[in-house]
Amino acid sequence: MEITIQHQIEKTLHSFIVVNPHSLTSKEVNTICEEMNVSAILVNGKYYKK
Repeated sequence: MEITIQHQIEKTLHSFIVVNPHSLTSKEVNTICEEMNVSAILVNGKYYKK
């Protein structure tokens, strides 16, 4: 399933393919954080830290 995340400061949109958008794996979180150049993300109300 595809999710889209907006960078909080830059306001750019980033799309990623994940297995379950309601429960990201640590590999998915690390990949997303590295590609967005951030240390944490908020997806569907859940906070994930690299």
